[in-house]
Amino acid sequence: MNNENNQLTQILELLNRLDGDVRKLNGDVQKLNGDVQELKTEQEETNKKIEKWDDRYFQLVKDQGNSARTIIIAAASVVVLSPVLGAVADLVTNHFIK
Repeated sequence: MNNENNQLTQILELLNRLDGDVRKLNGDVQKLNGDVQELKTEQEETNKKIEKWDDRYFQLVKDQGNSARTIIIAAASVVVLSPVLGAVADLVTNHFIK
């Protein structure tokens, strides 16, 4: 009987330790779940920032394209219209300024 009591006592001690270990593991799992949730929140914020910077980059590229197009059109206009403007200047000089 004494031997059975010792065995039962040992089993109860093991169960108590096991229960403590399970409670500690549950606490660790809850902490990890909280950490995972924080990481998900940070990931969402980072994705929003990346999307915002992507939009800014594409707007910059669009603006640069518009600026380049304007410069090219202005340069082409000068090249094409300079002979016409020169002829008009000669015409004004020859006919009206004498």
